[in-house]
Amino acid sequence: MKKNIVALAVASAIAAPVAMADAPTVYGQVNQALEQRSADNFAGDKVEASSGTYVDNRASRLGVKGSSDLGNGMKAVYKVEFSLGMNGGGVGDRNQYVGLAGGFGTVLMGRHDTPTKMIQAKDLFNDARLSDNRRIGGELGAFGRSMENRVNNVLAYVSPSFGGVKLIAATSPSETSVDGDESSISDLYSVAVAYGSKKEGLYLAAGMDSANENTTGVADTEAQHTRVVAQYATGGLIANAMYQDFGGDAIEDTVREGSNIMANVGYKFGKIMPKVKVSMVDRVNDFEDSTNYAVGVNYSMGKKTTAYAEFAKTEHIGGNAADGSDAEESAFSVGLLHKF
Repeated sequence: MKKNIVALAVASAIAAPVAMADAPTVYGQVNQALEQRSADNFAGDKVEASSGTYVDNRASRLGVKGSSDLGNGMKAVYKVEFSLGMNGGGVGDRNQYVGLAGGFGTVLMGRHDTPTKMIQAKDLFNDARLSDNRRIGGELGAFGRSMENRVNNVLAYVSPSFGGVKLIAATSPSETSVDGDESSISDLYSVAVAYGSKKEGLYLAAGMDSANENTTGVADTEAQHTRVVAQYATGGLIANAMYQDFGGDAIEDTVREGSNIMANVGYKFGKIMPKVKVSMVDRVNDFEDSTNYAVGVNYSMGKKTTAYAEFAKTEHIGGNAADGSDAEESAFSVGLLHKF
């Protein structure tokens, strides 16, 4: 209830007159899709509970952000962003922080994406259920999110650009204890290096997350995640690839251990952009692997409004099925995204 009240208070600022310097910016997006889903299990039988027609909310959000000049080349920066469950899902927390920025870079405290998540290649598929980065990456890793981690208690640093290169680092004490250990600033740390811009030209990045037992929740265990990204954008073309590896004894010999490679390609001409996305997940031992592909087209209805149609399919290969058969999921969707 409190979160709903806060979100409504933020929304009311949209209509409020701005009469002072350093005024905050209210922003957000609403993204809804009509989706037809189908799922078959390893026996080849249709899974009725996961099939049918859905109205899918795709990362709709509302936020307020801004900065205030402190003099001497320094400013305070802040952001408070909420996820919006447009179909009755309520309000949730996204990136929320306060910090300082200047010639030294930017220092933040609060809740934020890890640096490894921040460097991801551009996702062309609108946070779709089957083809967003988390699901298409097999939900690998200690947190089951394929490196798409947003964590609490963050202390983060973003460096200035040095010849196009930026360093991003973050730590997060768990504020919990496993096996009697104290909460530590090194319970979870994430470091990434990025070169170039995601908007134009060549973009290269690499990052890693490391979590100790206070974060994994299992005594005497650790988890490590690594990600490497390459992207090129010019004119209407955008093409990228991302490799991810997930290991550590916290997830050893489980469905969370393995690797993933995915790629996006899109080309915009006029108001239309065809796009395609492919992902392959390789899990350890006898756990099922999976292959996912998605195809779609975006249509720009205005500067801030995009209509889209997409088809995605995931094939779960082999795994522990006695006969080595496959399971499948597919979804066709049409949707509308509006940003403000």
